[in-house]
Amino acid sequence: MLIIINNQVLITLDKNTLDEYNKYYFAKYPKRRTPPIIKPIPPSLNAYIAMIRMAQSNLKKKYKEFSIWLAEHYKINNLNLDNSVITYTFYFKDHRRRDFDNLMLTPKLVNDGFVSANVFIDDCGEYLKLEFNPFQYDKLNPRVEMLLEW
Repeated sequence: MLIIINNQVLITLDKNTLDEYNKYYFAKYPKRRTPPIIKPIPPSLNAYIAMIRMAQSNLKKKYKEFSIWLAEHYKINNLNLDNSVITYTFYFKDHRRRDFDNLMLTPKLVNDGFVSANVFIDDCGEYLKLEFNPFQYDKLNPRVEMLLEW
């Protein structure tokens, strides 16, 4: 779901978003059988570090392609923003304790794809500021919400 109000965009990565992406993905790659992204919240940094190098590279490619699709699908590609803030809010299906720094992989994967889609000029601190809201709980709809402001 996308909501645009006065230089703000709220992008929600949830099951519905993944379902839409999977339709696109399997139309583009009809011989593939496994969805590239299974959960709306990417793996933790700990899980990523434990992967072999090839699996890490594969994960980055999958999220880059997904982020480019997301930008094009919701028509935020080619904005070339040079002074923006993106606020991440994670909604988990349980109340387990989590570390913010363990979820730094999410902005890395998504923002790199957004740079490739020309949403941002670059994702360095000079052009983009990252913010995080406290973790939320939603058993029925785990998701990541990204509020992009420019």
